[in-house]
Amino acid sequence: MRRAVAVALLALLVSAPTRARAAEAEATHPSASVPKNVVLADLGLHVIALGYQRTLSDHVALSVSGGLYDPWTVTDKVGDIRGAILRLRPYFFFTDHAPRGVWISPFAQGAVVRGTSQGEARTGGAFALGAAAGYAFLFGDVVHLSLGVGGQLHYARVGTDAPPSFYTAGIHVDGTVGFAF
Repeated sequence: MRRAVAVALLALLVSAPTRARAAEAEATHPSASVPKNVVLADLGLHVIALGYQRTLSDHVALSVSGGLYDPWTVTDKVGDIRGAILRLRPYFFFTDHAPRGVWISPFAQGAVVRGTSQGEARTGGAFALGAAAGYAFLFGDVVHLSLGVGGQLHYARVGTDAPPSFYTAGIHVDGTVGFAF
C-alpha cells in the first residue's frame, strides 16, 4: 500500500510541471472553438447599422459597420441631419481572448448626410473620431453582446456652417448584438 501511495505521489510530482505548462498554454492561446467572426447589429447612440467583426489575434479584433446615421442628440430635432455611415474600429481585449472580455476601442466614422440648412435641402458630410471602453459577452460561443461608453469629436456640415451643421465633443455609447461563428 505504501508503495502504491509513493508511486502515485511521484507520478503527481512528475506530471505537475506538464499539467502547469498545458494550463498556461491554454490560458495564452484561445481554443480552436472560440469564434473568430461576428455578424452584428451596431446600435449606437446615433447609429443603426449592420457590421462584421473579425478576430485578428488573441486580443485584437477589427470591426466594420455601415448603416443609418442620425445625430439626434446634437441637432434640434430627430431627422435634422440623416444619412449613411461607415465605421471602422479595432478592439483591444484585456481580460479574455477576443471577441469577449473588457475592451478599449478607438474608432473613425464618416457619413454622407442630408439636411435642411437655411430653408434649403442640402447634402454634406459627417465625421467622428473617438474611443470607448466596455465589455463583450459571448453566450454559448454563439450570441455576442457588447456594451460600452466613451467620447468623440463629432462634425457634420450640410452646405453651410449654419444649423443643423455642428462641431462638438460628446458622449459615445456602444451597443452591439450579433451572431458569432
